[in-house]
Amino acid sequence: MKNIIFKITIFTLALGFMTSCTDEMKRDFLEQENPNEATTDNFWRDLGETQKGLYSVYKTLYDPSTFNIPEEMLRSDMGYPSLNRPTPASPSPFYIHTYSETSDEVNEKWQSNYLGIFRANQVIEALERIQTNTDINQEEWTSQMAQARFFRGLFHYYLYTTYNNGSIIIRNKVPTNREEYELPLSSAADVLTFIREDLEYAYANLYKKGEYPDNDISKVTAGAAAMVLGNSYLNELKYTEASAYYEDVINNHGYELVTDLDLMFTTAGEFNDESIFEVNFTADNINLNFAPWDGGTGTSILALYTRGNTSTTAAGPAWIAYEFKNEPKDPLDDRNYYIDPADNTKKLRNVPLRASSMMAIVEDYQTLYYQAPTTEVTGPAFNGRAWGGFAYWKKYTNHDIVAAERDIPNGVAYSAKNLTVIRLAEAILNLAECKIKTNKIDEALGLINQIRKRWGLVLLGPSNGDTSRTYDEEVYTQTSLMDRFMKIEKPLELGAEGHAMRWIDFIRWKKSDNYGFKERLQELSDLTLYGVNYSYTDNEGVAKTKQNFPSLTDTAPADINQAEVVDYEYDLANSNYTDALNSYYPIPSREKNANGNID
Repeated sequence: MKNIIFKITIFTLALGFMTSCTDEMKRDFLEQENPNEATTDNFWRDLGETQKGLYSVYKTLYDPSTFNIPEEMLRSDMGYPSLNRPTPASPSPFYIHTYSETSDEVNEKWQSNYLGIFRANQVIEALERIQTNTDINQEEWTSQMAQARFFRGLFHYYLYTTYNNGSIIIRNKVPTNREEYELPLSSAADVLTFIREDLEYAYANLYKKGEYPDNDISKVTAGAAAMVLGNSYLNELKYTEASAYYEDVINNHGYELVTDLDLMFTTAGEFNDESIFEVNFTADNINLNFAPWDGGTGTSILALYTRGNTSTTAAGPAWIAYEFKNEPKDPLDDRNYYIDPADNTKKLRNVPLRASSMMAIVEDYQTLYYQAPTTEVTGPAFNGRAWGGFAYWKKYTNHDIVAAERDIPNGVAYSAKNLTVIRLAEAILNLAECKIKTNKIDEALGLINQIRKRWGLVLLGPSNGDTSRTYDEEVYTQTSLMDRFMKIEKPLELGAEGHAMRWIDFIRWKKSDNYGFKERLQELSDLTLYGVNYSYTDNEGVAKTKQNFPSLTDTAPADINQAEVVDYEYDLANSNYTDALNSYYPIPSREKNANGNID
């Protein structure tokens, strides 16, 4: 249904670089008139032209540096570089925490988000200039202003949560002189106030899901603004304020948890009922004049960086592959069974449904992956040593529509699969965290179990007479439920999603529970799993074995030579990481070099 969604055109307006400008570049821009530049004399004259400017704001989302998703997966506990085991060749500096102010990714994320801010400010100022035009459509004017302010707030929020403990530059206008280019850093408190002002305007004035007059489902909504606002309060441990936004999103915006699992992380499931904020890529709007990582192609590189074999590929780490496959399946849910074609008998699925939707692991013979049973797919192989890995994320790949990523139009680096940034499950689980922290354990369990029920998993807590589902019958306390929430419920449902979600969670949990990323790294460094060969029977009844130790267990075999010991994945990361140096990206070197107001 992408044909009904507006296409984000390549539309360059004035100077696109807010940072990384040399003094000479700034002087040339400020002193010379560019005959090709869009100005208020020849552009920005009506809502049609401001809408074109707004397209360029949306286009910022195409730049992978806006999110740094593979880097954030590797930086947290959501990714392992799948090039060589046990020692990755040239591992990503984000995986081993050696990134610095000179790292390209640190500089480019800063630049990409400030470019989005620059574009949003152009639209905001143009809308302010034409507001009093007698023929203006006020409803459309307000919609455009709300979208522009949403993005200005969002891009500031992405920078605020990523850099320098939140102390970044507030850019609330298009710069017209050197002083306005070289702004100093603002305090984190002032930045957050500014972000909320923009997002509150967006929340009050954006259309809700499905309410845009042009039926364009790819435009941002009030629900997206509410989610970012809720997260801004949750991260400050203001649970009551955060809860109000999450409850509004859950109850009043038309979102529903998806229960048709064919619509989860597939092309068929783009813009599904659960999606709150999604980046729309389209196969029919590609510009191959740009490199795939440039952001100008209109396509995504995430399939390449979550499926390939490179030092920057974020494959699934051993711990999460192990946890995914061992989640307890509810024996009372018929979806957890399949008919074995070899003998026509009903059997329990090898792995849970959540694992089948989110991650490819070697045991999952019942699920097609690149048009074959997952167990039998190769390239990259399931492998406990050398090249390959124990698991591969499905969230960003085209596993459902092609036999291999190279088969997509224009090749593996030019994927048209959408990027879901925010979905309803996040609102539900973040509200559950608020309930846990305010000691409303039954309400928290109810929310968590909404998610678990969707996947046919055993539910948490006492059954209290409910015989239709299986419960674990545990009596959870605030402490025990929060521990499970941080280590199982949140990462297995939302791992590798959103804008640095897992990392921001650890920053918050360090404050609320003294459980930050350093504590997590120590746990993972201490963890020992074992890769063993996997024996199975195919659909023809033929017994087969997958070699190279691709299946994980926590029990050492009697003959240790028949296993690959996996106790190394986070050792180097743990030895390198410190909260003081690595909790946030530093201010990029290019900004420091170009901005005389930053040391």
